[in-house]
Amino acid sequence: MILNFFYLNIYSLLAEFFLVLIVCFAMIFGSFYSNSYFWQFPILSKSIRFFVLQSLIFSFILLTTTSPIFFTYWNDFLINDSLAFYGKFLILFFSIIWFLIFPSIKTILNFEFWILILLSIIALSLLLQAIDLLAIYLLIEFLSLTFYVLTSINRNSEFSTESGLKYFILGAFTSSILLFGFTLLYNFTGLTNLQDLLLFFTGYSSTLTYPINLDFGFVLSLFCILTALLFKLGAAPFHFWVPDIYEGALSSITAFFALLPKIAILTLLLRFIFLTFGGYLFTEIYFFLIVCTFLSSLIGTTGALLQTKWKRFIAFSSITHVSFFLINLCSLNSDNLIYLFTYLLIYLLMSSAFFCFFSIFSNFKFPNSFTPRFFDSLIFLNFTSQPLAIIFSIILFSFAGIPPLAGFFAKFFILYSAISSFFYFLVLSLLLLNCISCFYYINLIKKNYFNSIDQIYLPIVNIPARSETLIILNVLVCWLLFLFFDFDIFFLFSNLLRSALLN
Repeated sequence: MILNFFYLNIYSLLAEFFLVLIVCFAMIFGSFYSNSYFWQFPILSKSIRFFVLQSLIFSFILLTTTSPIFFTYWNDFLINDSLAFYGKFLILFFSIIWFLIFPSIKTILNFEFWILILLSIIALSLLLQAIDLLAIYLLIEFLSLTFYVLTSINRNSEFSTESGLKYFILGAFTSSILLFGFTLLYNFTGLTNLQDLLLFFTGYSSTLTYPINLDFGFVLSLFCILTALLFKLGAAPFHFWVPDIYEGALSSITAFFALLPKIAILTLLLRFIFLTFGGYLFTEIYFFLIVCTFLSSLIGTTGALLQTKWKRFIAFSSITHVSFFLINLCSLNSDNLIYLFTYLLIYLLMSSAFFCFFSIFSNFKFPNSFTPRFFDSLIFLNFTSQPLAIIFSIILFSFAGIPPLAGFFAKFFILYSAISSFFYFLVLSLLLLNCISCFYYINLIKKNYFNSIDQIYLPIVNIPARSETLIILNVLVCWLLFLFFDFDIFFLFSNLLRSALLN
């Protein structure tokens, strides 16, 4: 009896339970020493950071030693399928990479910062497994609350406070839309579990005996749900929060927002489309996804052309990459999802390398006329550090999709799946806009090598970059350079993620 209870309720959540214990320990440890004159700052914050990083590494090891047992548990609130099980590997893996990219955060000495990060990771991991409307809403709200605090945690910056307030207002409005969509869906079906909704919509799509007002109610509920999820994903035309939040938050928080939430939100979007509605979408919703795909590519490309700050640049660039996610979803073919997950993996690697570069670049000391926030500070990069200039050029070429880098093959697979689904207009649009986007990537490389300099000022390294950050950057760039030799490991992992969504 005890063994059955363990396997049915605890076994699949061993990593999450371990992280929760670390959160409790860190809170008690931090509260105990926060009033200490000798052990408060910055030793306390560094100690908590070490505990959190250590717990993530142990959780990843613990996850590798567990076997994937696919079943629902906790009164059918959570599921442990291949999408949730292997998705947790991505969450923990890129969480560890994020910790190594930012070994220290100079402006934040509060130990609560690292506890909030760990709580966010727990919420993301649980959101991967949620299959009930109530569980999904509670976990999204829990995740959003931690994000609001993390955005505005730098109280010495008015930009951080302003972006946190904007995020809170827009996030609260989006949560109300999501709740309204869930309420409508429950009102018309009387169901909250996604598996039960799948059975309902499978029968609904094969008959025409339902009244028209029921069709309208389903369309409205699905429209509200997809709108809220696309807002969280950062797709146009629900992208207005992305540049401001990325710009106002700390660089480490910007990297956290750019990497980890996309895994959980995209997984949730796939669950609704393939595991709730069974790949059946109303015509209005279908065209809604197509329009969002085109607008994401158009707004992301044109917006990035006008940017002079690297945070706003990567924000608009991420909106462009979301269009490649959505064009794969528009086919409503679960066989094409292997290319979607491959693109997601490569995108996370490219983004990690991009933020890793700027984490190292932030250690450079510039005169008052230059700040690392602007791309103009890159004009001295080739004189200061030629290896860093070459690495940054490789990252940008991969983002642009220049062969034989990994970014080219990621976009090729996505566009190939779109052509096989006869989305010729979208493919041509994305190809044209991607060619335009190459200009602003190449323009940044031009700043490194070909800009005329009236007065040469070589910035010095104020604080040397830590060895783990340099190692991570070199490993990520090698992946981007030589991944075309063998895509099998990426396809294998993507196929494991896709297996839960097969028709």
